[in-house]
Amino acid sequence: MFEKIKNWFKKGGVMLGMVEELKDITEHPRIAIDKGEHERIRDNIKHYKSEYGKVNYIDFEGTQKERDFHSLNMPKILGRKMSKLVFNEGVDIGINDDKKADEFINEIFDHTKFRKNFGEELEAGYAIGGLVLRPYYDPGLNQIKISYARAGSFFPLNSTSNDISEMVFETTTTIAEGDKKVFYTLLEFHLWENGNYVIENELYRSEDRDKVGYRVNLKSLNKYKNLQNRSVLKNFTRPLFVHIKLAGKNNKNLHSPLSLGIIDNSKRQIKDINEKYDEFMWEVEKASRKVIGSEMFFRTKMINGRPKKVFETDTDLYRKLRTDEPFLEDFSPDLRSQEYIETINFILRIIEIQTGFSSGTFSFDGQSVKTATEIISENSETYSTRSDNVLIVEEALKELIISIFELAHSVNLFAKPRKLDIRIDFDDGVFQSQEAKLEYYGKATTMELMPKFKAIEQLFKVSEKEAIQWVKAIFNEQMGQDPMEQENEQEMNLFGEME
Repeated sequence: MFEKIKNWFKKGGVMLGMVEELKDITEHPRIAIDKGEHERIRDNIKHYKSEYGKVNYIDFEGTQKERDFHSLNMPKILGRKMSKLVFNEGVDIGINDDKKADEFINEIFDHTKFRKNFGEELEAGYAIGGLVLRPYYDPGLNQIKISYARAGSFFPLNSTSNDISEMVFETTTTIAEGDKKVFYTLLEFHLWENGNYVIENELYRSEDRDKVGYRVNLKSLNKYKNLQNRSVLKNFTRPLFVHIKLAGKNNKNLHSPLSLGIIDNSKRQIKDINEKYDEFMWEVEKASRKVIGSEMFFRTKMINGRPKKVFETDTDLYRKLRTDEPFLEDFSPDLRSQEYIETINFILRIIEIQTGFSSGTFSFDGQSVKTATEIISENSETYSTRSDNVLIVEEALKELIISIFELAHSVNLFAKPRKLDIRIDFDDGVFQSQEAKLEYYGKATTMELMPKFKAIEQLFKVSEKEAIQWVKAIFNEQMGQDPMEQENEQEMNLFGEME
């Protein structure tokens, strides 16, 4: 019933204008996400940023103190590990058999530093719960650029549990108005209406950081004074955004199209490992030195008529001992380092299972982990997890390229090719050496299990057309002919079927 009401609001254009105030973004009638999902993502952001607050403790005089909490920050470690496994600067992206289109798309990736920025943003996306890539046109520079939106700043409007076709993006701007801070929130809606792609903008103002606030005119904020309330774009086949999610079903909300963060199923273990690490580091700090003495050594003396302590109290270094006999001893307690290391590594093994990494991927005591060769030879959990996520990122990059060409065509920057043979080649050299691949494809062609031009295509990452030309050149060399000479009629007949 609630979803039907949302859809009714969405279709009733007049009713949408009645949204004048929002406490939380999930209250907007267009947004198809429950508040629990939003809170889950907010909690993931806190874990990723390692925002755990202070730890309270009591000093030797019974005074309450506070200190910083020591965290291993596993969400960042896990997110970075996954992003580096899936994507790196060695990934080859381009368009086959269309030199101009290939140059155009790689020029965009170069000036936006895509390979660097995407890898960094993917880290946060995996840790928090998803990432959106958005191509947009910069009229000032006459260029296509790419922006990124992390989970928590984008929300589905119309979706299935597997795909998102409409979305809203949240952008918050903080400015000073007099002696107070004011928060402006722009909601950018991406919709489909009668086959056309529509972008609508709503601006809200609030003096409370935790509230979206009242709706105001776009001109209320100088940066949005030239922004249109509504824009209609034609001849688009897909949205101007690409949603990338972590492989695997969202088991926290089976009907949600949003991704899980890599830590969502291991938060209890993240809490455990942080607590043990904090205890260990606090014990290391406390174990540096202890001074135990009888009360007579800790009495307050009168200096110039005023009481003054003769030792530093803002520390846990000193300990008083009630005794009539004078006693003072300096000692350093033994550390329980081995017990803590074993406990932390035990929890790490559980986190590896829950996040799809092979046993031994992470180690607290600096022991060696599996090499790339061992990972692929054992068909390990890490390699399987990587493969699942590579498929998702590969499809997302192809969708991004299509959106870029459609956007470029709409602003008369570059005519969209009739056919796009998109090439996405992930650097599998991390897991498999070129020698191993050469041996594999060599055996396959020798046993006549695959054509030679297909082996060349896979080994050297060239197009099918180029691979066929390589086979022709090899044949010419074997026949004692100059490979640069034009093929004779016999050779053309021989390879005609392949072409």
